[in-house]
Amino acid sequence: MTHDTTPVLISGGGPVGLVLSIELAWRGVPSIVLNTEPTTAVHPQGNTHNSRTMEHYRRLGIADRVRAVGLPPEFTTDISYLTRFTGHEFARIPMPSSAEKQRRIAEQDMSFLTPEPIHRSSQFYVEPELFAHAETLDGIDLRFGWELIDFTQYADRVESTIRHSETGDTETIVSKWLAGCDGAQGYTRRALDIPYRGEGGDEVAFFIGKMLSVYIDAPGIHDVMNMEPAWQYWTVNNDARTCIVTLDAKGKFVVLAKYPDSGEPDEAEIICDIQDAFGAEIDIEVISIRQWTAGNALVADRYGDGRVLLAGDAVHLFTPTGGFGMNTGVEDAVNLGWKIAAVHHGWAPDTLLDTYEGERRPIGIRNTQSSRKLASDVATIQVPAALEEETAEGQKARADLGRHLSGFTEEFASLGIQLGARYDASPLIANDGTEPPPDSPVEYVPTACPGGRAPHQWLNDGASIHDRFGKWFTLVKFGSASTDTAAFAAAAEALDVPLDIVDVAEKAARDLYACTFALIRPDHHVAWRGDSLPADAEALMRQVSGNLLSEKRHRAV
Repeated sequence: MTHDTTPVLISGGGPVGLVLSIELAWRGVPSIVLNTEPTTAVHPQGNTHNSRTMEHYRRLGIADRVRAVGLPPEFTTDISYLTRFTGHEFARIPMPSSAEKQRRIAEQDMSFLTPEPIHRSSQFYVEPELFAHAETLDGIDLRFGWELIDFTQYADRVESTIRHSETGDTETIVSKWLAGCDGAQGYTRRALDIPYRGEGGDEVAFFIGKMLSVYIDAPGIHDVMNMEPAWQYWTVNNDARTCIVTLDAKGKFVVLAKYPDSGEPDEAEIICDIQDAFGAEIDIEVISIRQWTAGNALVADRYGDGRVLLAGDAVHLFTPTGGFGMNTGVEDAVNLGWKIAAVHHGWAPDTLLDTYEGERRPIGIRNTQSSRKLASDVATIQVPAALEEETAEGQKARADLGRHLSGFTEEFASLGIQLGARYDASPLIANDGTEPPPDSPVEYVPTACPGGRAPHQWLNDGASIHDRFGKWFTLVKFGSASTDTAAFAAAAEALDVPLDIVDVAEKAARDLYACTFALIRPDHHVAWRGDSLPADAEALMRQVSGNLLSEKRHRAV
C-alpha cells in the first residue's frame, strides 16, 4: 500500500468536485480528485448552467469554453408545450438564443443584470471541459477510476483509504481536509451518518415520484414535427406526459418520463412510449436509461464534521425543475473553496470553516423548496379530456391550458434564485442597517446591501465591475473620493489578509452601490460598505476574514 499527501482530498469528480479543485488551484491549494467512474458523465443531466455559475466560470477563466459546448449558439432556447410533436402546440415561452444573449452582452445590455447570462448545455458536455481545464492547472491530481472506501479523521488530518475500481489496488491519502462531493449515494455523508430531511420519495404524478431519464438519438423528429424547434418540449395529452430536452440540435435528446406502473422498464416499450409522445413511428436509438426520483427537496442536517466537509448532492437533493441543483452545488464549492484556501495559507483560523454550513445550508433549504414548488405546479396540471380533439371544445381546452402554462416562466428564468442568495446572518458580514430586498425566487433586485452578491455594472472600458475585483478581498473606492486608503491597507497587511484596492470612477457604479467604499469578499459577496472608511479597519478585517471568530472562541474557553 502506498501513501500520498495533499491539502485537500476531493471525493467526487462531477461538476461540484471539479469546480472545487479548480477554485482551490486558482487560489494556490493542491488537491487530489477521486471519481469512481473512469470518465466524466456519459448520461445527460443538469441541462442549465445559470448566471451565477457562469459568473464563477468567468472569474476562473473558463466561461468561453463552457459556452462553446451544448446547443449551437443560434439555436432557440424556447420552451414549447404541445400535445404531440405531430399534434398541436398550445403554448410557447420565447427565450433568446445564446448568440442573441451574447450580442446583447456585447452591447452592455444591463437588463440581464449579469455579465454572464444563463447557458443551456447538458452537464455531460460541460464536465469534460472542466476536466480538461483542471488537467492544465498545477496542483490538481485527477484520479478517475478511484473510490473512497474508508477514512479516519484526527485533530490535524484525515487519513483516507482509496481503491482502484477495476484492479482493487488500495492507497492511503493523508490530507488536511476531505471534501465529500460524491452525491446522494456517495460514501462520505453516509460514513458520517448525516441524514437528509425534507420532502421526497412520495408518488404523486408526473415529476413527483419515480421517473425515467432516457438518452436518445432521433434525428427524424425534425421531419415530422408540426412546430418550430425549441430547446425544451413538454408533451401533454391524456395518454402520458414527457419533458424532452434538446441536447445538440442534431437529434440527440433526453426524455424525462414517468416510471411505468408495469414495473421494470423495457427498452422496446420505452421506444413505443416515446413514439407515442412524438406522434410518429420514427427511428429511435436508445443510448442509455437512468432511473431517478422527482420531487425531492432534501437537505442534510449538517454540511460536514470536523475536517470532513460536504458539498453538492451530498448535502441537498433537488428535483430538476428550475435547474437549481448542480448550480447550488457549484456555489457550495466556491464558498468552501475560498475558505479552505484562506485557512491553508494561514491568514484565517480553522473556525472560518464553521461559517460554511451557516452560510450555505439556508440556501440549500431555500433552493430545494423553490424547486419542489415548481415540481408541484407541474405535477398538478389537469389535462382536459378534449385537449387533442379537432373541435371547438378542443380548441378552447388548448387555449385555456396554454394561457395557464405560459405563466410558468419562473421555472426557466428564476433570477432571484440565481443571483439573490444572501448571507445576512453570517458573522463574516458587517451589516450596515439597511434592509435587503424581499427574497423572491423570480425577481432579483441589484443591491450592495452587505451579505448579497456584489451587483454587476458595465464600466466605460467594456469590463464588468466583477472583472475589477481581486482574487481575495477587494476594497472598491467609488467616484472621485480622495480618501487615503493606506491605513486600511495596513490593517489588512497586519493580519496577512490579501487585499486589492481598486478605483471605480463611473457614477453609475457609485449610484448602484449607494456608497463610497465597498469591501468585496473572495466569492464576490459584499462584506461591508460605507461612505467613509471605518475608524477601526483592523477590527473590520478581523471580522470579515473570520479571525474574530477564533478570538471569540479563545475568550470563551
